Amino acid sequence: MELAAILISPRGVTGPLRDLMDRLGSVGVRVTIVDETATAVEVSHRHDFPPAILLDLRDVGAGEVEDQQSAGDALRRTLEQLPHALPIIVTSEADPMLIVSCVRAGAGDVIDLQLEGTAAARAVVQRICERQAARRGELALITSQRDMVEDLLKDLIKTERRAIDAEQALAARARTAGEAAIAIESRPPAVLLIEHERGVADELADLLEAAGVATFAYVTGEEAVREAEALASSTGLDLAVVAAQLPGIDGLETVRRLRARVQDIPAFLMTSVHDGDLTTQAAELGVVGFVRKPLADVDDLVRRLCQLARDSLHHTREHVYLQRIKQRHERVLARYRSLPREP
Repeated sequence: MELAAILISPRGVTGPLRDLMDRLGSVGVRVTIVDETATAVEVSHRHDFPPAILLDLRDVGAGEVEDQQSAGDALRRTLEQLPHALPIIVTSEADPMLIVSCVRAGAGDVIDLQLEGTAAARAVVQRICERQAARRGELALITSQRDMVEDLLKDLIKTERRAIDAEQALAARARTAGEAAIAIESRPPAVLLIEHERGVADELADLLEAAGVATFAYVTGEEAVREAEALASSTGLDLAVVAAQLPGIDGLETVRRLRARVQDIPAFLMTSVHDGDLTTQAAELGVVGFVRKPLADVDDLVRRLCQLARDSLHHTREHVYLQRIKQRHERVLARYRSLPREP
């Protein structure tokens, strides 16, 4: 690796500083002298390996607070334009506190014109060039790893999006063709039926089962609420069909308690009483439909309930699927964020 250095000296190079530059050149260090940092940036881009940056701070005083602040400001300005450099401070009989301030501000080392011989100054330049080259290699590796992870994430998102689009297209085609037997998941849609009139409950349950919808019937809200959570965990529940008038807790309270056990389950209400307050309260609960009893068209009701259950199952499956994608992405992102960052 060729040793090279760039000296930033706005006040020119004379006396001991000129002597140091000549001595460095005599021992194989190619030194370029510039008067501003912007020029140093241009020159550094011409080198295969980052050259050492020598920052002339000879005019800074003997370590007063103002001097320390001035030196720190000069270093920070240099690092704003050369963020990957480890500047070498060039001073003359600098106060120790000033040196400490420079190191804290980001200096890589110090050359004191009154103390450093040729060999020592060359060793400082070589050490800084080697550290900068190692840092450059680390940053290149980190950048490569980050780019690779970002490409993987993009490919993963595209793949997952295509899978979702394909499944949505298949589901839409199945609904259009009336292929009710094609389930969105491996399980069929499931309905929780709560109806105290045994004849109505049996008829609806039989028709729903015949249409491919698993049906769990109960005659009271209390019993249904007790069993709902276990059913949702074991077989899944997609729709609650609830009679408004029930013995014990009524239909609206049953819906409230069900949703405390099975989050966001859609509810369909059957009522034998025309009541404006009931309609308002049901709307506030977000029921997905009403029907009046006695049932005028049972076949039409069964078709509606089947479609609501299938739509709910599709929504549930998509939500679960997207959650899995999100969790997978979060795991990948967590690994990505754990990569070492630029110093």
